[in-house]
Formats: sequence, structure tokens, C-alpha cells
Amino acid sequence: MSLESPTPYRAELRPEPSGPPPAPPSGGELDLFALLLVQQRHWLRTFLFGVAGFCLMLAWMLTAVPRFSSTAVLLVPQANPSAAGLALQMASGLDLMGGGFEVYVDILKSRSLADRLIDKNGLMAFYHAKTRADAERALAASSIFEASKEGLIRITVETGDKNLSATLANGYLTELDRLNQTLAITSAGQQRVFYERQMVQEKDALADAEVALKQEQERSGLMLPPAQAQAALTAIENTRAQLRLRQIQLNGMLQSATEQNVEVVRLRAEIASLEGQLAAMKSGSGEEAGFSTSKAPGETLTYTRLAREVKFHETLFELLEKQFETARQQEAKTISMVQILDPAVPADHKSWPPRTLYCLLGIAGGLGFGFVYTFLEAFVRTVARNPENRARYRQLVSGGADETHGPAAR
Repeated sequence: MSLESPTPYRAELRPEPSGPPPAPPSGGELDLFALLLVQQRHWLRTFLFGVAGFCLMLAWMLTAVPRFSSTAVLLVPQANPSAAGLALQMASGLDLMGGGFEVYVDILKSRSLADRLIDKNGLMAFYHAKTRADAERALAASSIFEASKEGLIRITVETGDKNLSATLANGYLTELDRLNQTLAITSAGQQRVFYERQMVQEKDALADAEVALKQEQERSGLMLPPAQAQAALTAIENTRAQLRLRQIQLNGMLQSATEQNVEVVRLRAEIASLEGQLAAMKSGSGEEAGFSTSKAPGETLTYTRLAREVKFHETLFELLEKQFETARQQEAKTISMVQILDPAVPADHKSWPPRTLYCLLGIAGGLGFGFVYTFLEAFVRTVARNPENRARYRQLVSGGADETHGPAAR
């Protein structure tokens, strides 16, 4: 039996890495996992920061002045004009405004309405305003107006007094109703104002014509023209009044219509026809009146012309008055289009500050401050643990001290 020498153990040789050995992690570096571990170690402190934020926010809400909001709702339906109203619109051409929701919202925001609320409710003292402009801005900041497509306008007022909030919201309704009756918001209202102004002008012109006629009567001693001249006078001035009325209607229509409009073309044709009739009557060639004014004696002719002016303005005033009454009746049908759906009532709960939201914000702010504080603390400790950083810090401090004491030493 031969003994074989044991095979010597040979260690397996592995190739050396070609690149440089990996550097050990530096003591001044931080990674996300390490930061999470730091937060886990200091979770109680972060939690206490959250509790502190909640307590601070709760204490602030208990001392803050609460605010109460009240809301009133208006119903503004679309106007449905009658046949008479449509005919009046076509005749006057004054479809200037349909009384849309935006009009009422702008009226609610107007300065005149705000001034009445300020005076009636003593808002100068309530807002501690030095000037009326300050009170107007404070009231505007406390009021919100929202218009929906369904025809609703919501008026929300928020103040520190729940009764005052409801009073102001209902005050907006009262003042809007008052202005709605005095202002020409609807198309019929615009037409009423238009004809009312024309009536005022014609009334003044009629008074002047009557004064001139009276002076002529006192000078000449004539009282009445002949019966035939009186008939001619009536026919001529009726034609003049009709002509003037068509001209007024045409001027009103041209504010919102073009020359190609059917009503504009019709009115121009009627005006041309009336002008021809009037010219024929004045020249004495008209057979409708049966009397030629050019053949009258001098004094009678002067008197007739002055009486003609009076008759003209009387007839025109009567025609304008009829148009005015038609517009006023149409406006009366649409003046009550603003209806109160929900009046404002004093609020049962305060609308500000929102307790739940602010408490959550306090907790979130406290937790966020705790996270940031823990991260900064871990970062400072890690940086201070590095010898190189400590040496740089000492060099920075010593350099600052040398610069401070250097001039004194020299």
C-alpha cells in the first residue's frame, strides 16, 4: 500500500477589480432612508408639534371675531311682451335694454344704492369708517352678488352681526325694488322716458305758441278766423302733427336700426307722403281743406298762422301723450318682474372662521414644522460630525475674528 502525498491546497485566485476601490460613504452625506429613520426616532416630537399647532389655531379661533352671512334670492324671469308692446318697440325702435341679469347685478353694486344702505343702517359707525368711500368699500367687500342662468340672483352679506347681515341683504331687495320703479330698466321703460322727454319739449313749445297767439289777438282784436279758414287750419295742423310724430319715431328707430330696416323704409315713405300733402295745403293747391291760406287777408293770415302753430303743438302733444300712455302701460306689466324668492334671515351658525378647515390647517402646519425641524437638526448634526466641515467652520470663525480685530491691532 503506497501512501500518496496529499494534494496541497491551492487557493482560488480571483481577478482584481480594474477600477479604483469604492469610496466609503462620507460622514457629511444624507440620504432619504436615513432621514426617514430620523423621523421615526423623533416621531413623538413631530406629533407634539402637530398638537401644538392645533392648540394655537383653536385658541386663535376662540378669540377671533366671528362673522355671519345671510343670503337673499331674487327671481328675475324673462319678460314676455304683449303684442302692443312689440308694436311699440317696432314703432319707436328703442329696444335698448332687455333688463338682463347683469343689469340688476350692476344696480346692486351701484354707489347710490350703497349710500342709502349706509345711511339707513349706520354703517359709517359700524365699520369705523372715516370717509363714506371707506364705508362703501367695506360694504362692497362684505357683499357678494351671483347671477345664475336660471334667472336667480343671490345676495349674500357677511358681517360680524347676524341681524345686520340679514337686514342688509333684505335692504338690497328693498332698494332694488325702489330703483326698479323709478329707473327705466326695461325696453318699455326706455320708451316711456323717450316719449316723456318729447312731451316736455312740446309742452314748452305749445306754451310759447299760445303766448304769441294771445299777443296777436290783443294787437289785432281778432278772436276767431273764418269758418273756412278754421277748417283749413285743422287739416293742415293735423297733417303737420302726423308728420312730426313720424319723424320722432324715425329718430328713435335709427338709434338701434339701420336704413335697410323694414320699419325705417315704411316710416320714410310715410314722411315723404305727408310732406307732399303739407306742401300742397300750404301752397293753396290742396283740395282736401277747401281753403287756400295764401288768399287770406294780411291780419287774418298772421292770426291764422299763429293759431296754426298752437293747433300743431296741441295735436302733436296729444299724439305723444297717447304713445307715452302706451309705453307706461307696457312698463307697468314688466315693472314687477323682480320677485323675492327667499328673503334673508339671521344665520344660526357663524360662517367664519371655518373651524374644521382651520383646525386641520393648524395640525398640518404643526406637523410640517416638526418635519422641517427634525430634518434640519439631523442635517446640522451630520455636517458637524464630519472633521473637514468642523475645520472649515473653525477657519471661517477665526477668519471673521481676524478681520474684526485686524484694524484695532494695527
